[in-house]
Amino acid sequence: MAATTPPGNGFTLLYVEDDEITRQTVLTLLGRRFPGLVLHSARNGGEAMKLYGTYAPDLVVTDIKMPVMSGIEMARRLLERTPSLPVIVTSAHSDMQYLLESIELGIARYVLKPIDSGKLFAAIDACLNTLSLERELQAQQAFVRKLSRAVQQSPSSIVITDPQGIVEYVNPKFTELTGRAESEVLGSPLAALLPGGEEAWARVSADGAWHGEVEGVGKDGLPLYQSSSITPVLDEAGAIANFVAVQEDITERVQNEREIEQLNRTLTARAEELEIANRDLEGFSYTVSHDLRTPLTNINGYCQVILELYGETLEQGCKDFIDTIFNETISMNQLIKTLLEFSRVSRAEMVKSPINLTEMATLIAASQQLAAPGRKLSFTIDPDLNGFGDPNLLKVVLENLFSNACKYSGKRERALVEFRRTEQAGETVYLVRDNGAGFDMAQAAKLFSPFQRLHSEREFAGFGVGLATVQRIIQRHGGRVWAEGKVDVGACFYFTLPGPQS
Repeated sequence: MAATTPPGNGFTLLYVEDDEITRQTVLTLLGRRFPGLVLHSARNGGEAMKLYGTYAPDLVVTDIKMPVMSGIEMARRLLERTPSLPVIVTSAHSDMQYLLESIELGIARYVLKPIDSGKLFAAIDACLNTLSLERELQAQQAFVRKLSRAVQQSPSSIVITDPQGIVEYVNPKFTELTGRAESEVLGSPLAALLPGGEEAWARVSADGAWHGEVEGVGKDGLPLYQSSSITPVLDEAGAIANFVAVQEDITERVQNEREIEQLNRTLTARAEELEIANRDLEGFSYTVSHDLRTPLTNINGYCQVILELYGETLEQGCKDFIDTIFNETISMNQLIKTLLEFSRVSRAEMVKSPINLTEMATLIAASQQLAAPGRKLSFTIDPDLNGFGDPNLLKVVLENLFSNACKYSGKRERALVEFRRTEQAGETVYLVRDNGAGFDMAQAAKLFSPFQRLHSEREFAGFGVGLATVQRIIQRHGGRVWAEGKVDVGACFYFTLPGPQS
């Protein structure tokens, strides 16, 4: 048994011959004549059956008289398994009975011994040509089946007509969208099936093709919007053989576009309302800043004048009343200033850039220390803390967080304030932690609401706007802010800042 495997064209030949010299000679000749053919050989029919199971050759050339199993018996078994298998028989004149049996089996090609190589090559050439044609036909049939499945299973409606526009085929999607059965529309003009079909067909007749969007009614009675095209299919001579109309259901897209348009109109109206509200807010801010603060300034001034001019003649109780009025005007002025700042951070235009948060926090910590020279304040600030945002607004964030940390740790002998960076779920998170009064986590939701205070004015002064300002600024940067705390242990405020890519 021997086998050679030259570069092949995809066909395999099995040569069965019990005579060693004949077998090797024929294999050599075949290898030279058909260099693209994969060759296998066997010494008898039994050995050939095993090789057939392994290699499944496309073509078999066999001797008739062989030990173990004759070529006729082998051919009979092979043809039972593969009826279309080409078999070429080589036989001597004395093998006439076997030759007749081979003809009865359907073997139409045989070469008499001694083997004439020209006749053997001709027989093999004929078989290979037949195999090539069969393979091409199978490939074409497979391609046609693929095209057929693609058209049948297409998510688009497909209609095929003759050159005059008479419908010859519709795919299942057409029936699904329109509710019209294939038998109902075959033989109908394409123009009668499409909304505005007469106009579309007129364009096809004039220009050879048409594309557009049409509005109709689906099988459920609801509006059906389709993107449609009609194009010709040309034959080998360039003449129109058919027209193909492809329609894609775009109902959802059209409805979404209309919803978006309506939403845009709503947003535009809302933006105009907000613009008006902002102008009103600016007017209110001007009123508060000038018309309201001016009387307070006057009251403050009159209180000082009264104390300066008549302080010595006033009773102590009267002086106390004037002091109270004076202090309340200062407090009212500070509240107005806080409200204006809170309003300003919501409207201020942001100009983002890289920021050295470590440097910014260090300056704010120094300012806090200068404001309370008698207190023991300890600040821990991580190095190389960088962020991306509006420097002025982020400065307000850190000033409020540091100020709160110092204020609520005022009852500690030594206040500890930390500014650090950590990672949570792959996100950079900044934190400001203190060892102050802390808070009950059950009331954490109130922390960032304007004018919501968790401690009384007597315990800690303030208006309850600082954390609301922090939240507003961080949200404008696209980040998040939250807090954790424990009563009499301290509080920790976290915030995130998206990078420049966001």
